Amino acid sequence: MVIMNIFHRPVILWALVVVCMAPFHASFAADGRIASAVVLTGWLHVDDLRMDEVVVEVEVGGNVEYSRVSRNGRFTVGLPAGTEATVRFERSGYQTKEVLVDTRGAVAGTHTEHAISFAVVLDPVRTMGGQTYAGPVATISVEPGGGSLAVVHSRRLVPARHQRTMEF
Repeated sequence: MVIMNIFHRPVILWALVVVCMAPFHASFAADGRIASAVVLTGWLHVDDLRMDEVVVEVEVGGNVEYSRVSRNGRFTVGLPAGTEATVRFERSGYQTKEVLVDTRGAVAGTHTEHAISFAVVLDPVRTMGGQTYAGPVATISVEPGGGSLAVVHSRRLVPARHQRTMEF
């Protein structure tokens, strides 16, 4: 009996360390299931490397939340299963980019979560030649069943609309 306790203690401590190191955006439901089925971890790049003005906006089901961006451009976002989210990256002087994330294929309530990592490079408006992206630059979908990812990129550009306030 004493030998079992000696071997179980390191395992229990290791389990506590792993749980404590899990992404903090992955929240647990009251019954112990993971509420965030998909955790996005990304890195942003801007020419001057200043992240203090970067905004990462996440829209899920009409609700908008913001993710903190670290000094090196890293962000983490937790998304529930069964939803479609728009992740928008903005900074003054740079072209806004959007990424659609479809988590309808993720299995809600399991004790595992899907981890998706990607990078986003924000382009300075001055280098876009008066053009903007026609829509989202990527769509990331969790496929039903095995949890594989489907990724579609789009770099289609259209003329930018210059919207100015009209004064009468």
